[in-house]
Amino acid sequence: MELVSTDLVSWGESKGGDRFLWSLLGDDPEHWPVTVCSRNGPWWHYEGGVVQFLAELCDGTLDPWALPAVRPELTGWGVAGGGWVTV
Repeated sequence: MELVSTDLVSWGESKGGDRFLWSLLGDDPEHWPVTVCSRNGPWWHYEGGVVQFLAELCDGTLDPWALPAVRPELTGWGVAGGGWVTV
């Protein structure tokens, strides 16, 4: 998919500095492609929605191009050895 000119809206970024945006094409947000601004390579576009993009990135079915690998294991926050902090 080649986008010649479009407005972009940022919706996320990776810890490594990659940015995730919507390309505002048309009036229906359900059909806006995801644009990835990779710090390690060229920008690229994903034609599915954000949820599908993230699911495929995490389960490994999406070719991540220059994005860092995703390791979808759960670990605790602030607890040595994992686990969950209870308040």
